[in-house]
Amino acid sequence: KNRSHRSTMAESNDDSSNNWCTIESDPGVFTELLETVGVKGVELEELWMLDDETLSQLDPFYGLIFLFKWTPGQDTSLPNRTPLEETPEGLFFARQTVTNACATQALLSVVLNTPSLDLGPTLTEFRSFTSSFPADLKGEAIGASETLQQAHNGFSRKDTAFLQDSKPNLSPTGQDIFHFVAYVPHMGTKKVFELDGLQAGPIEVGSFTDEEPWYVPARQAMQERMQACGTSEIKFNLMAVVGDKRIKLEKTLQGIQNVESTEYTQAQADLAAQTSKREQWKLENERRRHNYVPLCIQLLREIAKQGNLPQLVSEAQDRMVAKRQKAQSAKPQ
Repeated sequence: KNRSHRSTMAESNDDSSNNWCTIESDPGVFTELLETVGVKGVELEELWMLDDETLSQLDPFYGLIFLFKWTPGQDTSLPNRTPLEETPEGLFFARQTVTNACATQALLSVVLNTPSLDLGPTLTEFRSFTSSFPADLKGEAIGASETLQQAHNGFSRKDTAFLQDSKPNLSPTGQDIFHFVAYVPHMGTKKVFELDGLQAGPIEVGSFTDEEPWYVPARQAMQERMQACGTSEIKFNLMAVVGDKRIKLEKTLQGIQNVESTEYTQAQADLAAQTSKREQWKLENERRRHNYVPLCIQLLREIAKQGNLPQLVSEAQDRMVAKRQKAQSAKPQ
């Protein structure tokens, strides 16, 4: 899996005036985004394996967010991918009508379908307000929410205006386009659904029971998507929406009577590791928000004063040409 790319919506019915930016697929970004809009007791965990041992240890486990390389007509090769004409009672599904909002929309597809979560006042009101809306109007409501847009755009690169071309919503020729979908269990029907805002409705991918957990059919659906992307494609990213691990560890510590036991010491160490992880996420998000353009410009000026800039530019151009030629030769004929 590759977490360095940024999500770009594969298609849109809206124009370029919506001003939703692309954001990085990263658990620290998504966790802070949810917390910014008021969701409590939740975090994102990046998954590197899909085996039962890994997935069975996630508790509580609310949903999956899957990022993949999108290509036109890709879904036609997938089995049993017919969207439902009617959304099941109690299942939140929204069509995506806003460019670049697929990351936030996938997150909403999980948390708004998890009744046990503390959504906070903003999303609680949003879910209630849009409950009777058809899927396309739900998508419009997401795009019209200033709170959601501001939280989403809070992770935009401050050098975007400096780097992007004059048509930011158009993907340059050859640039990969990535898209998010969500997988969630629906307790009312005991079904597992793939929620993809580019589809006309939710897609049922299987059922679950007390003996067979919901992630089994979700895993099968994701594996089918991976196969549809081609054997040479490795740019996937998978994250689980789970409970805040710090809360679970704090409860564990409270339940241990012997504070000198190995169990207590291990729980303390695990809690310290989770706290350190959150601090690292915060630092990384602050770096994402920082504008490095003035520093880069000043460095270029100093290099130019020393007379080294033309040579460095020429070397960089040569490396770019070589990189493009290598990428072109690696493509299947």
